Amino acid sequence: MGELLSVIRARRKRLLGIWAIVMVVVLVRVLTMANIYTSNALLTLLPLEQVEQQAQGGVAGTSVRSLLNVGSRRDDYAIAAFLQSRQLLDAVIEDLGLGPELFPRRWNRDKKEWLESRGGKPSAGALRRKLAGVVDTSYDEFTGLLAVSAHWREPKRAQAIARDFVDVADRLLRDAALAEGERRVAELGREMGRTAIADVGAYLAEEMTRAISSLTSIRARARYAFRVIDPPVIPDRPSWPPR
Repeated sequence: MGELLSVIRARRKRLLGIWAIVMVVVLVRVLTMANIYTSNALLTLLPLEQVEQQAQGGVAGTSVRSLLNVGSRRDDYAIAAFLQSRQLLDAVIEDLGLGPELFPRRWNRDKKEWLESRGGKPSAGALRRKLAGVVDTSYDEFTGLLAVSAHWREPKRAQAIARDFVDVADRLLRDAALAEGERRVAELGREMGRTAIADVGAYLAEEMTRAISSLTSIRARARYAFRVIDPPVIPDRPSWPPR
């Protein structure tokens, strides 16, 4: 211990200099950190209304589960995972035109074009990674609640991103269900036109009735995949810590 104290005393000026440099760097970093605002949405997941498929005859196919790629797994896990999918990230970026905001240093606001001298237009993968870094999603298996949080420099934009994540995801899932349902109704119609057996025709007519009923139910739902418990609002104060 005595040797250590003697070494510290001998090099105290150097150690004080290092300490001072570290403190200056920390102070500069703290002063230059940007305020970030967080807008949250709290959702509960709805059971997916679908036009089910029959793997017989010419009537076969997938359902909205092909979009979710879930097989027999529970829909709620799949929907929570879908909120982190490439397809959804791309759709939100396009819907809100987030490219220039995600890479502001590459964007010329006056000329409305990408600056080649600073890397030009970012790739789709780079845009997705940037957006994924400012949006968090979490699913609570016990309560069945799903949370979406958007972190952004501007309060109104944070709310818009959180809201768009929910709206675009719901729209994509609904559109997938409708497209598959309409495909099946058309296929059932073709099967009915080809069959000459009365019993088969009656079965197909019953299936057609059920398929049309499911399509009507999907279209009539205000929300397809989510019920919004607590909608995103404009945050009134920065989140902590700044970024």
